[in-house]
Amino acid sequence: MICEIARNLTGERLETIEALERDLGLTLVAFSCRKLGPDREEKLRQIMEQFGPQLQAEPDEPDEAQLERIREAEEALGLSLVAVRA
Repeated sequence: MICEIARNLTGERLETIEALERDLGLTLVAFSCRKLGPDREEKLRQIMEQFGPQLQAEPDEPDEAQLERIREAEEALGLSLVAVRA
């Protein structure tokens, strides 16, 4: 599986994420993920190892209630959301 920072978020999707950030008091990074075939995934993994970690923000530690709201938003948006320290 490959995940990259979601691009071109507009309209309702962006508004949903921004409202959730305000409500929870967290900074969220949205990722778009998709599955690759095993051969392509291995090639990509090798390439990415050369670049090192792409997101250099420290993860935040949301509580259980915050996590539940994040999970609900992920399902509704079709994105993966990660809470980070801003």
